[in-house]
Amino acid sequence: MSNAFTPALGLRQRKRAQTADAIHLAAAELALERGLENATIEAITERADVSTRTFFNYFPTKEDAVLGIDEVAVAAELDRVALTNPEGDPLRQVFDLIYGVFDASGGAKTHTELTRQVMQRFPQLVTRQMVRVAELEDIMSRIIAGWLESHEGFASETDDERLEEARVILGLCLSTVRVSMKNWASSTASAADAGDPRKPYERAIGMLRKVLDRF
Repeated sequence: MSNAFTPALGLRQRKRAQTADAIHLAAAELALERGLENATIEAITERADVSTRTFFNYFPTKEDAVLGIDEVAVAAELDRVALTNPEGDPLRQVFDLIYGVFDASGGAKTHTELTRQVMQRFPQLVTRQMVRVAELEDIMSRIIAGWLESHEGFASETDDERLEEARVILGLCLSTVRVSMKNWASSTASAADAGDPRKPYERAIGMLRKVLDRF
């Protein structure tokens, strides 16, 4: 799926994405039908019409399959972002980085409503999704530190100082996104919000700005 954060895919990448999507769809449907514990890898592979070996080529666990977390896609997104030198609002750049990783990890794929239903029924998966993003903290922090080097307020500092500040910025943004994503997955989310996982990120940016302005 191509969007503002990921370039158009080649044939091989499209085939990989299609297989990952088929496994994710089967896993998410089975989790809703039978419960997370009873959505076994055997049942998932049977419904997706793939081998167990193929399953593990895409997802290390069934929970990752239910969420659609594709490690290869995440790595590719981080490699792509690492080569960019964005300009403009640094806070939005960080949120866009988080969203890009979330999107690549399956959080904003075509089965948006299905993913939301799964997260709503199994809230522990929301935590797992955000923990997975947080596990990439070191890589993401170094990318952000590189961005800070080009901003006037940080240019005179050492690399170590910028890296420490990047970790603080990323931690604040991740915590804010976590709150917004839990609201997105809840049963009280509006119809407009439920259909667009990008909206919690937009709301998170405004929420963080409002809180920081009050200090």
